[in-house]
Amino acid sequence: MSLDPTEGLEVGLDFRQPQYRQQVFLAFYLFHLKYRSHPGAVYYLLPYLREKYGWDDEAALWFAFINGNTQNPITSYLIHKRFPDPKQAPEMVDWFNAHHAQLSYDTDRRHHKKLFGSAVAGYLDLMGGSQINHWTDAAQAGFAGVWARATQIPSFGRLSAFSYGEYLRITGVPYDCDTLLLEDLSGSKSHRNGLAKVIGRDDLDWHSSNPDFNGQYTESDFNLLVQSGEQLLQLAKTYAKGSDYAYDVSYFTLESALCTYKSWHRVNRRYPNVYNDLLHDRIKKAEQIWPDEDLSVFWEARNHYLPKHLRLEDNPHDPGCKPIKQNHYRLTGQVVMMNHEYPVFDNDFNRAVDEGKLPLRKDK
Repeated sequence: MSLDPTEGLEVGLDFRQPQYRQQVFLAFYLFHLKYRSHPGAVYYLLPYLREKYGWDDEAALWFAFINGNTQNPITSYLIHKRFPDPKQAPEMVDWFNAHHAQLSYDTDRRHHKKLFGSAVAGYLDLMGGSQINHWTDAAQAGFAGVWARATQIPSFGRLSAFSYGEYLRITGVPYDCDTLLLEDLSGSKSHRNGLAKVIGRDDLDWHSSNPDFNGQYTESDFNLLVQSGEQLLQLAKTYAKGSDYAYDVSYFTLESALCTYKSWHRVNRRYPNVYNDLLHDRIKKAEQIWPDEDLSVFWEARNHYLPKHLRLEDNPHDPGCKPIKQNHYRLTGQVVMMNHEYPVFDNDFNRAVDEGKLPLRKDK
C-alpha cells in the first residue's frame, strides 16, 4: 500500500464525487491526526497545558473533568488555574456561579451550563477520593467500563460522556474506544451520516436535505456502516504506523472526523482545520471578556504544534470560519487547507488567501 492515501487522484477533480470520497476522507483524517486538529484542539492543548504547568495525574484529570463540562479549554483553564485541586470544589462552584455570564461553553454543552454544580458534586461522590485510581479501575473493563461510569456523572449524556471519555484517554487513562455507537439512533446522527457520505451512500444520510430517508436502517445497512467504520480505522492505522500520532488513531478521533466530514456537505459548516480556526476565535473572544488574564499559553500551543499556514493569526487574508470558506468544497468540489500536505488538493480558495486577494480579516 502506498503511504499516500491520495495516490491516483489528480488536481482538478471534483472531490465531491462518490468514487473519490474514501481517499479524500482518509487524507483528511490523517491530516487532522498529524496536526491534532480535532474538536476543541484538545489533542494538543491538554498535553501542552499539563507539561507547561507540571500537573500531576490528579490535576490533569481534574482539568479533563472540568473540560467535560465546558468543552471549551479556555474556560476550563480559567477555572482550573484558580481551583486546581478537587478539594477546592465548593469555592470553585461559588466562583463559577458568580462569573457564570463570563464563562463561555461549547455550543453542544450550553444547556448544561446551569448544572455545573450538580455535575461537580456527582463527580466527587463517584470518585471516592482518587481520580486516577477510579478511572484506572474503570479502564480495566475497557470502553464499556469507562462509559458506564462517565454516564453516571450528572448532565453527562451520550455526546458529552463520549467526549469526556476521549479526554480521559488523552490524559493517560489506559484504554481505547471499541465502538462508534452506530446503533444509538437517538444519541447522534453526525458520524453515521459521515460514514454514509464517505462510502457514497447518500441515500442513508439522515438529514433534511435527504427527505426520502427517515432513519429506518435495515440490518444490512447497519452491517455495512459498521464494517465500513472498521475498514476506515484499519486503513488509517496502516497509514499512520510509525508516526507520532499512531496512538491517536482510534474510534474517538474517527468519530469526530466523520462528523466533520459530513459537515463539508452542509451549508455554512465545517472544513479541514476548522477547529483550529474556531480556537483562534475563542481565544480572541476570551481576551475581550477577560482583559486582565494572560492567555498567551494558547497562542504558544498553536505556535508549537501548527505550521504557519494553519494558524489563522498568521494569515490575515484568511477569513476563518466564514461562508466563503465553509462552502468552498460544497460548491466547487475543491478541498481547502490541505494543499500543503497533499498538492493534489490545490484550490482556488487557498491561492486567493496566499496571494492576498481576499479582504483583510477584521480582527487584524
